[in-house]
Amino acid sequence: MKNIFKPIGLGRASALVAFTSFLSYAVGLVRDRTIAVHFGTTTATDTYNASFLIPDILFNLFIAGALTAAFMPMFSDYLHKDKKEAESLANTMLSGASLLIIVLSTVAFIFMDSIIPFVFPSVAVDGQQSIIFMTKLMLPSAFIFAISNTLGNILMTYRRFFSFAISPVLYNLGIILGIVLLNDTLGIHSAAVGVLIGATLHLIIRLIDVFMTDYRYKPELNVSHPGFKKIIRLMIPKSLSLIAWQVNLYIFAVVGMRMMEGGLAAFNFARNIQSFAVSLFGIAFATAVFPSLNSAASKNDKKEFTRNFQNTLHRILFFTIPATIGVMILAKPITDLILGGGEFGSNSLDMTSIILLFFAISIPFESLTHLFARSFYAMKNTMTPMIINIFSLTIVALITIFIAPVYGIEWFSIGFAIGFGIYNILFVIIIRKHLKGFNFKKFTGSLSKIIFSALLMGVILYMTVDLYELIDLNEKIVHCLRIAIGGATYLLSAYFLKSPELESVNYILQRLFKKTNV
Repeated sequence: MKNIFKPIGLGRASALVAFTSFLSYAVGLVRDRTIAVHFGTTTATDTYNASFLIPDILFNLFIAGALTAAFMPMFSDYLHKDKKEAESLANTMLSGASLLIIVLSTVAFIFMDSIIPFVFPSVAVDGQQSIIFMTKLMLPSAFIFAISNTLGNILMTYRRFFSFAISPVLYNLGIILGIVLLNDTLGIHSAAVGVLIGATLHLIIRLIDVFMTDYRYKPELNVSHPGFKKIIRLMIPKSLSLIAWQVNLYIFAVVGMRMMEGGLAAFNFARNIQSFAVSLFGIAFATAVFPSLNSAASKNDKKEFTRNFQNTLHRILFFTIPATIGVMILAKPITDLILGGGEFGSNSLDMTSIILLFFAISIPFESLTHLFARSFYAMKNTMTPMIINIFSLTIVALITIFIAPVYGIEWFSIGFAIGFGIYNILFVIIIRKHLKGFNFKKFTGSLSKIIFSALLMGVILYMTVDLYELIDLNEKIVHCLRIAIGGATYLLSAYFLKSPELESVNYILQRLFKKTNV
């Protein structure tokens, strides 16, 4: 047990988070396939997706901002200076988060019958009732995630990544379990029960890991703690950013359900496929490097900060640029491979794949935002990411409201890509002054090799479009062959061009299987 739950270094952390992110999103796609095959892109699936709105708002608005932007850097600072004060801060955060979510969830539960008709006035009465029922079922998940994610930040500070990394896998397995076991009796509501099962598993694995540390929770609500006060100040900008994102999700839900049956479901299916690469490389690498960015920023070591930033930047681009080209070319085969079958027929396939095609453009842009934002969080600057985020998401919202209903639902993802592209441009302009020793020659050389290899991969993928007629195999097997050919082409090209990021791939694999800590 202790060999599993133990501190690890940055190299192995990057590999572990990347591997478990891959596993989590692989299981997440199995979850989506389970939903797609059983329910397709229908009103039932739309109501399920809409039911996440209020629980997510409660968690993201009041808790996630503090955890993402403020708690971990503050806890890390106190842990190095005064362990007792660090534990007091963690106790206060856990107690405060739990009490706040309990109160808000109770109020939401009481008034739910009035909230949903107001929030979704265009949805039919039976659809509103389904959203009410599933939202009430999911409300406890906000409380569970408040505790679990606070523990996750504590564990990352101790460089204990295993439970942090594996818990999303358990969450997705819980949803699958709920659908498989309860679908015959509960229908789409079985997925909502699965959310509760998954959230509970998400928390349990982190509780086990916390018990392996020397931290022990004690009920405490020291709101006068200077660290807690600073967390509140720092979380406000991040919470405002999360409000902007939740507003966009609400707009996607309302406009999508109004435009066509299954529009919201198709958007979410495409979004989850696009998020595979974002999570696997963008979030994973940014999460793994965050403690090192925190440490360098705390020491005011700009060279070390820049070195970690640039290495992670190169790794993200090395994987996400080819992912963009590959997903754009193979949008329909990928959608069919992952979701096709059962209730997910040709109409569902066409609608989801066209959204995914344009979603692919945003893969590198969204992936880099996680690195950029965490870089500013490490410097205890939450205001800059907030301003840029709100500005960019406002553009996304305007495109969704005014352009998508006129020109088609694919403008959901086109607007998303435009918004995150602007986000990246603004961040690059601002973050330059915080970097010292950034090697532009190395960056441009690496980027040119990545782009060349990715374009070559794209050409090969286009040339294999007739492979379905040449090989007498199941269509989905041919989909897999084309994906494998594309990936092999990219890696071989990068190898012959001596792309330096191939060394980082070897490094990550070595760290993943190396027994000693660094």
